[in-house]
Amino acid sequence: MKWTSFSPGFIEEFIEDSTFSPFPQVLNTERPDRTMAAIMDGQIAIMIEGSPTCILTPITFFAFYQSPDDYNSRFFVGTLYRMIRILSFLIAILLPAIYIAVVGFHYEVIPNDLVLPVKASVEQIPYPPIIEAIIMELTIELIREAGVRLPSPIGQTIGIVGGLVIGDAIVTAGLVSNVMIIVVALTAIAAFVVPSTEMNTSVRILRFPFMFAAASFGFFGISFAGMLLLIHLCKLESFGVPYFSPVAPFQWKDLKDTFLRMPVWLMNLKPASYRPLKNKQQDYSRRWAKNE
Repeated sequence: MKWTSFSPGFIEEFIEDSTFSPFPQVLNTERPDRTMAAIMDGQIAIMIEGSPTCILTPITFFAFYQSPDDYNSRFFVGTLYRMIRILSFLIAILLPAIYIAVVGFHYEVIPNDLVLPVKASVEQIPYPPIIEAIIMELTIELIREAGVRLPSPIGQTIGIVGGLVIGDAIVTAGLVSNVMIIVVALTAIAAFVVPSTEMNTSVRILRFPFMFAAASFGFFGISFAGMLLLIHLCKLESFGVPYFSPVAPFQWKDLKDTFLRMPVWLMNLKPASYRPLKNKQQDYSRRWAKNE
């Protein structure tokens, strides 16, 4: 069997460092401009015969929220869009969990003017908020999967009509509250803001552990799950490169192309994470010579 019959996803599982991590450790792209920019930064591009997709490695977490379109516009416009994408990551994994924690444990954080509308929306629901969230999240995933499998014109129609009909019917039947519909819709929109399909899938999976943590312990559960997520991101590596760099380990010079998109003429050096390592034998020989 020839390797040309395999997709890039098949190759990824053989070369990534942590197979059981929910985060992708390589980046797939079909854009020549992004591939060329990655090579100039010091990354490796793996091409597969018969496939238009290129595998870029090593990669960091923030690279998944960078788009080639950021560099085709003014730097302050690219910075705004990039910050919106990173904010969408937090919204996609935290918003349902925050709603569950507020409704189930922490009603006191709701402003006084919103207490009565929220209470009227949820008091007729016969089960806890976590069941509401699971029902709606699974419904969204079913609609999305159906839209992907169908032809493009029919898939878009199914997504729009199915969402409207099911959303209206499920609220009228008293199975889900109006507020939960809004929360799930905002969460779905925030998840699709991610430019990378692999990271999009990871974000959709990560929201479920946060939802269960919020249903169990409220804000304390969200905080604990957030700490575990940060610990995992700090420990994860992609071909020896820290996955959460330049935040951990912190390298302030590389921040000009992370949360922000500074002017191109300021980014005249390769990111420190992608620079080649020095030859350790030469370093040892130099130290030995100095000691002598």
